[in-house]
Amino acid sequence: MSTLGPVVVAALLGVGICFWRLYRYRRWFRLPSRRNDVLEFRASHRAVDLQMSVQGFDLPHDLPLSGRTVLLRMTVEASVCGYLFDPCIEFQGEQQTGRQYFERGVTGQRYLNLSALFAGQEHRPWTRVRLHGNWLRWQARACLLVFDAPDVENAAILVLAPHPDDAEIAAFGMYAYRKSWVVTVTAGERATGILPVGIAAGERSRWAALLRVSDSLTVPQLGEVPQERLINLAYPDGALQSMFREPSGAFTLACEAQLPRSQLRAKNRLPEFQQGARDCTWNGLIDELQRLLELSRPDIVVCPHPQGDAHPDHIFTTVALERSLQRIPGKRPLLLLYTVHSAGAPVHPPGPQEAVVGPPPGVNASWFLDSVYSFELPPAHQQAKKFAVEAMHAARGYPAEEPAGAVALLKTIVRHSSGWLSGMGLQPASLLRRSCRPNEIYYVARGEQIGELIAGISK
Repeated sequence: MSTLGPVVVAALLGVGICFWRLYRYRRWFRLPSRRNDVLEFRASHRAVDLQMSVQGFDLPHDLPLSGRTVLLRMTVEASVCGYLFDPCIEFQGEQQTGRQYFERGVTGQRYLNLSALFAGQEHRPWTRVRLHGNWLRWQARACLLVFDAPDVENAAILVLAPHPDDAEIAAFGMYAYRKSWVVTVTAGERATGILPVGIAAGERSRWAALLRVSDSLTVPQLGEVPQERLINLAYPDGALQSMFREPSGAFTLACEAQLPRSQLRAKNRLPEFQQGARDCTWNGLIDELQRLLELSRPDIVVCPHPQGDAHPDHIFTTVALERSLQRIPGKRPLLLLYTVHSAGAPVHPPGPQEAVVGPPPGVNASWFLDSVYSFELPPAHQQAKKFAVEAMHAARGYPAEEPAGAVALLKTIVRHSSGWLSGMGLQPASLLRRSCRPNEIYYVARGEQIGELIAGISK
């Protein structure tokens, strides 16, 4: 009996740890892991059926891949350990390598982003892609999807960010070192949880607005965006959906009594966006976006995907863009659509910073898109993006206020133990981990189709 005792205790401890890993992960990833992600593309692209082995697959002959977005549609299944640890697939070409992680317990159709293997290559002297799965396996039948890249190098770009930091999280690599405008719609004043302890409750929205508006007007300069092309419209945080429903209704910032909107708008470099009335309206937002479109004359607009991003401010930022584009005659800009808040999966994308980003989880055929674009960041640009995201106050982690003594020590031990045992760390949804990746993923749609893109959302 004495011999069995430690064995039983160890077994019970192991079962408890496994249960905790499963339980805590499902708090952060609520989508069913058994599902089929389905993307249907409206623009022409190349689709080649493949027969794969456990070691990889041969590339089709005479298929242009250099500089293109390449996805491998495949059916995967997690092993037993893949329910407890983060499963991934490592891929390798002749010289380039990469790794993409999937959610724990992944089972069904997914998309593996192989674009890094073909970035900047003029010739393809190799003919085989080698694959290695960790905690998962795949079926032999797969399909290689190849998409032409939009011309971003010579384009005028307008990035629409619902909140300060969204432009950096989703599109720093895209807007940096180009002819870009970065326009932030809201002041972000309701994100008071980003502030350190010791600030009085009545002062928190004032500090949040002051810091975040300043961030939005200074941090993009790390990507060499001129100050006169950085605009914060300082509309109320968390109010865009309500403003849409009452187009003439007056809405005010949460910090208006402590920090008037006029003071925030005065930080803009362009004089016509330095004035700002206390009362904000949806109609006024449409007017200002129209004016910004006329000033910037973008070839490309980068904005949230209203069917993929779960945050109401993100959804209605794109709705507001559609309303303003209706007023602009002529050819409409190309749309590059991003997702910051994946519904049911705030930890997306999984894995560490060096892992590539694939399509967000839970995508389905109802999503509107012409194609997909994986924008690859050179190492120096990825480092610049990390500095930019770190500079945003919303990405910083301040310690919570805790009582001193034994209680504080116990809470710290429990919190650190939970993060370590679950394998998710102290900040599972860390912006630095999620956003500072080797690539940025965009869905591509023609500007003429933006009405169809938001159909059903704006009713």
